[in-house]
Amino acid sequence: MIIFEISVVKAELPVHANDWTKCFVQIIVDGSHVVKTKSTKKPGVFEWQQHFELISKTDESVCRFELRKKSALSLLGSQLLAFTEASFSELLLKVQKASHLGQNVSLPLQTTKSKLAGGDDGWHLFFRLVAQDSLPVAKVEYPRISRSLSEVVLKLEAFMQLGDAIAQVHPYAFIAWRTATAVYTILKAQVDQETKLDALGSLMQDAYLFVDDVNSFPEKIPALEETITKLFVQTSECAIFIQECSGHGFAKRLVSTAWVERRISDLTDGFTFLKRALESRVAVQTAVVSFRIDKTVKHIVNVQNLMKLHPADMDDPSRPECLPNTRMDIIGDIYKWATTPIGLTVFWLHGFPGAGKSTIATSVANLFRQQRRLGAFTFFTRGVEARTDPASLIRTIAYQLGEFDPRICDAISRVIEETPSIKQAPLHWQFQRLLVDPLRSLEDLQWEGPVLVVIDALDECGRTGARSDLLTALARESMLLPPTLRIFVTSRAEKDIYNAISPYPHIYSRELDLSSETNEHDVKAYIHHRMVAIRLQNEYLDLPSDWPGASRVDALSLRASGLFVWAATACRYVENGQDPEERLAQLLRSEVQADSESALDSIYITALESAGKWSDSAFAADFREILGIVIVAENPLTSGTIDILNADFTTGRKKRPCMHTIQHLGCVLQWAADKPIRVFHPSFADFITERRRCGGDAWHIDKSHHHLRLARQCIGRLGVALQKNICQLTLSRSFEAQNLPDVTAYPCIHWIDHLCQVQSSEPSLSQEIDGFLHKHFLHWVEAMSAIGRPRQTITLVDKLRDWVDANCSHDDSLRSFVRDAERFCQAYVHVFEQHPLLVYQSALPFTPTSSVIYKTFNEPTLPQVDGFRDQWSPLLTEFSKPGENVTSVSCSTDGRYIASSSKRSISVWDSTSYELVTSLLPVAGNATNVIKFSPNSVHIASGHMDGSVRLWDALSGKEILATMKGHSEDVYALDFSEDGTQLVSAGKDKKIVTWDIRTGEMHREPLSGHTKTVLCLCFAQNGARLASGSRDRSIRIWDTETSKAVLPPILHHDGGVNALVYTPDGRRLISASDDKTICVWDADSGALQQSPGKIDVPFILQGHNSTIYSLSVSPNGALLASASKDTTVRLWDIQVGKELPALVRQHRLPVRCITFTADGRSIVTSSLNDPVLRVWDTESTGSMGITRRHKGLVGSLSFSSDGKRLASGGKDRRVRVWDVETGTMAVELSLEREVYRVGFSLDGSKILALDDANAVFAWRADTHEPLMASPNDAPQGEVCRGSLSLVKSQWIDNTETKEALLMFPNMSRIMARASWRDRFAVGTANGGVVIVSFPGLQSEL
Repeated sequence: MIIFEISVVKAELPVHANDWTKCFVQIIVDGSHVVKTKSTKKPGVFEWQQHFELISKTDESVCRFELRKKSALSLLGSQLLAFTEASFSELLLKVQKASHLGQNVSLPLQTTKSKLAGGDDGWHLFFRLVAQDSLPVAKVEYPRISRSLSEVVLKLEAFMQLGDAIAQVHPYAFIAWRTATAVYTILKAQVDQETKLDALGSLMQDAYLFVDDVNSFPEKIPALEETITKLFVQTSECAIFIQECSGHGFAKRLVSTAWVERRISDLTDGFTFLKRALESRVAVQTAVVSFRIDKTVKHIVNVQNLMKLHPADMDDPSRPECLPNTRMDIIGDIYKWATTPIGLTVFWLHGFPGAGKSTIATSVANLFRQQRRLGAFTFFTRGVEARTDPASLIRTIAYQLGEFDPRICDAISRVIEETPSIKQAPLHWQFQRLLVDPLRSLEDLQWEGPVLVVIDALDECGRTGARSDLLTALARESMLLPPTLRIFVTSRAEKDIYNAISPYPHIYSRELDLSSETNEHDVKAYIHHRMVAIRLQNEYLDLPSDWPGASRVDALSLRASGLFVWAATACRYVENGQDPEERLAQLLRSEVQADSESALDSIYITALESAGKWSDSAFAADFREILGIVIVAENPLTSGTIDILNADFTTGRKKRPCMHTIQHLGCVLQWAADKPIRVFHPSFADFITERRRCGGDAWHIDKSHHHLRLARQCIGRLGVALQKNICQLTLSRSFEAQNLPDVTAYPCIHWIDHLCQVQSSEPSLSQEIDGFLHKHFLHWVEAMSAIGRPRQTITLVDKLRDWVDANCSHDDSLRSFVRDAERFCQAYVHVFEQHPLLVYQSALPFTPTSSVIYKTFNEPTLPQVDGFRDQWSPLLTEFSKPGENVTSVSCSTDGRYIASSSKRSISVWDSTSYELVTSLLPVAGNATNVIKFSPNSVHIASGHMDGSVRLWDALSGKEILATMKGHSEDVYALDFSEDGTQLVSAGKDKKIVTWDIRTGEMHREPLSGHTKTVLCLCFAQNGARLASGSRDRSIRIWDTETSKAVLPPILHHDGGVNALVYTPDGRRLISASDDKTICVWDADSGALQQSPGKIDVPFILQGHNSTIYSLSVSPNGALLASASKDTTVRLWDIQVGKELPALVRQHRLPVRCITFTADGRSIVTSSLNDPVLRVWDTESTGSMGITRRHKGLVGSLSFSSDGKRLASGGKDRRVRVWDVETGTMAVELSLEREVYRVGFSLDGSKILALDDANAVFAWRADTHEPLMASPNDAPQGEVCRGSLSLVKSQWIDNTETKEALLMFPNMSRIMARASWRDRFAVGTANGGVVIVSFPGLQSEL
């Protein structure tokens, strides 16, 4: 029987209960035992503070709480208002969680009558509960748990004295001893311990009786090694559990609940099983019992969601561990840190290259894996692309944590579902959303003991500048993690890592001391262990049993200078020699070096000197060619791949296989059959690429030289391997990525990366690249699509363009081609990512006929397209959230995101993929008028119809400050100060309010002076001045410190001032108005500037035909973009004061918003009453879309019976006839109403039309004279003659062969279609008529 002491504290009820009295709580246990509180007396006060003792058989008994109200008439008894039920174990679990917060426990109450309650919200009962000792029953007396632990500690100490016999299990014994000792120290003074814990401790003590036996007969240990190891691991886990139960763990003391009882039972069973196994001396297969919670969750775990994080592959079972009985001091300290509740949550172990940090990390990871407490193990590896990317670390940790625990998986999966593009988010935000938020939301984790995350070789993660964001996120955001999650990091003491980590007090920093006695002892133990193995490998040499002897081991250890990598390299050097004794003597003849780097250089020099005949120029040349590829390759390559990439593609001369050279380098390189070749340790790559350290040219690997050489070798290989349809595919509407051999896939992916590592203006190089691209560019795009990387072509060609512009300014042909190639990839990646063969079947045919790409690669056998476009469109892409017309647009200054607002929401888009990243949802009905990104790209400010201003986290979508209320009407204008600390807002109430965004408070009194709505605001670059424009036609300039106007109002415009912008240099202020003009002002004086190069001509830009709504200046200050009600965007050269008429961007609707992207290459626009966002190139001069052959929607098409003519009709009341062969218009015929249908008579002598009033028209086909038409002349519906058909409004299929032939790219919606044998025509909503012919198909039909 169990006694529970319960206190009924109070209840919280809805406001309509404020006049109730005579309320009480009744408690019923298992349907019989009843207690109740006194009745309340004061209206609306529901407090009792009464204590009761409840007796129950088990903690699974059900307790029912009833909230009742006495009736005014005693005969009617009481009225049941609300109730709830729960078992005592459930109540105790709630008590455990609430105890963390130091508050009463709240139970939600279920109401009995909806009309009384108005819903269940707001009904809560508060109580406190304590489980007292069980009532006395007959029981077995066990020794106190503290005494049992002391016995276990003594047994472990005795066991560890057995020496080499326990080498393999010693680390686990050591950890078990450390953990048990720490808990014993805590418990020895503690009196209040439960009987079952005492019994568990007694059983654990009995399990160690085997120690007395093996002390006498240590030869028994090998047969029981696995069982003994499991006992030690189980002991460590049990000690952590006891620590939590004692109240000295990560959470407050675990209350005795059903869950705790089950854990004690499981641990008891585990020790019983292991004890029996040791007594019977039979090895057993059993799992270690962990007291972490049962792996069952209510949510279905969707591991597929975790794969969307694109984690890096961290499988490497060959990673070495520390030798048994070595590194025990540091491993023990790491274990103690990880399992000690009070302390720092991040451990940074740093040291000199080759000091053994990675083997320590691997050993620690395996130790925690044994205890089922390894949440994630990530490691960076130089030369492996996937393991050097800083952007992958947080996603990989999240993925592994999700695999580790289904509850974490469920929480992270929800984040991925809410934010599908989270992998593109900034790293600090990934850390918060993928790690901090999910882990803190799982309260159960707080009282289950530690979980370890290991990050090894952080210094091998990217280059110094590239990893800064990761270091900042890791150092700053890790302090927000729950204390049970511990992060162990190893790295070299790089300056950027030290600077990022050192300021944070939650990070413990420890240097691996190479000169310590324990380190020297461990290096010596390692050398001794390896030398014993070498002696056994050379049985025929008859080496002495104690070879090489203690003195020579000591001498080698002295030369190692504390470096394990020196010891490992030296041992491999001895091992790989024909005569180990001779190799050992060579090492001992070398001098003892003064420092670690010199010692490392010395061993590498010794190893290389003996590797080959360096006087042989052929050997030296082979060494540099092969090692150059190994060192600079983005991923490790096999010997076969190296041989092909090292081939002579110019003369075809056969070269010696790389293994002929590599076989001599076994002490510095590792390889195996069909496995990649890599350096044993990154310190060798450091040595051989630094001339100061490696000495002469024979060894030195100049990375820049070898990057260039490998880039050329990749180009040479691709020139041989690439061809059309390289994977022998058949075009279809579905496609799965293919596997190309590494010798082809690697050059495809990395030739541009290697090229961009060097600077070279050699004419021969540019000619080589130009020749390759002119022959194989489409083959390369096809291959990249085939291996599942079509979108990577955009980023790679963009990098190539930057490199060509910087290094090949003299080569106009190459520059022109690369710019065209970039547009090709941007425009048609959505096509060829559907299938690689669409590169030829769709992307190329729809490429502008004047482009370099089209002229270079078009072939008569490919589909031929007429009526699409002859130049690149300046419109790069368009995207939208259907049904949400855009009200405002803003681009982040880091170039990553585009934000747009609508009446319903604020959307954040990725600026590369144009995917929706997240949505911000203001209060329903409160429309958003304007938005603005903060200068650091972290926040978005929004102004609303109700006069409120809000500040949001740009990616989480959460409002980070209380709503700022300072306006009485609509807010139309916002701007941030350059330092991001101030935000100004203005609108219909004519006030200008300055906000401190750190507090959300008004920074000063509102500025006033405008007499009508304020429409625009703009901070000067130094933040000292603020400009405002108003519907009252004035511009006002304010001092931001004094809040006073620094200049008289500027009155020049004849209409409201809608837009203001300062140039980046701060010297000019530019305004735009309803009066259709743009004025350029001197920012200091407020005077209208003179037009450049002219005298007494004001700097006023004119060209728009209606109101100008918006302005934006390019980041370099050279261009000005303006958006107008006249449906155009115009670009202006500010330096010369002229419009660039060839760059007009025509829209269908008035253009409301415009902004430059951060790189200045593009502009983003939106129109009134339109949900579409459009991104425009700032350089292209072509038309916006396909050639418009009608001025409105084309609703009908028809081929003549001979297929030589095509008739089209549309909403512009025109019938046009086209010569299919030439694409020219043969005739235009006019109607008085919209054309509904067009056609030809069967004999082709008449052109027919039907208008939207069903009137029929006819003309002679040869002379185009009108004819009398009868109803029988009415053209039929869509006429398709042949096997071509339109599928899913985007694909053309051959219905006879079931083959896909072509996919239409993104363009205006198809409204009409017609086919004739090998030709297919479509009419579009924007007036286009496109004709596609399939040469060679006619002969098949």
